[in-house]
Amino acid sequence: MKEQLRQWKMDNPIRQYRKQEGYSQPDVAALLGVAVYSVQRWEDGSVNPSGENLIKLNKLISGFESKWNDWKNNKPKL
Repeated sequence: MKEQLRQWKMDNPIRQYRKQEGYSQPDVAALLGVAVYSVQRWEDGSVNPSGENLIKLNKLISGFESKWNDWKNNKPKL
């Protein structure tokens, strides 16, 4: 179960985009105008981006909303 959760977090669309582009969490936070803590919480799945941040992420990451929903729906369950 621990490995499944670790893999699920690795598959986060924000994290994948960040790694693909060579950005750090502070880099993504600066691009979006949010706190680094927000990016961290989005990446660990504890908080969903909403409102203006969702719009910004859709502009930054092609197909973000669909990728995010797919990712959230595939969270490992006990």
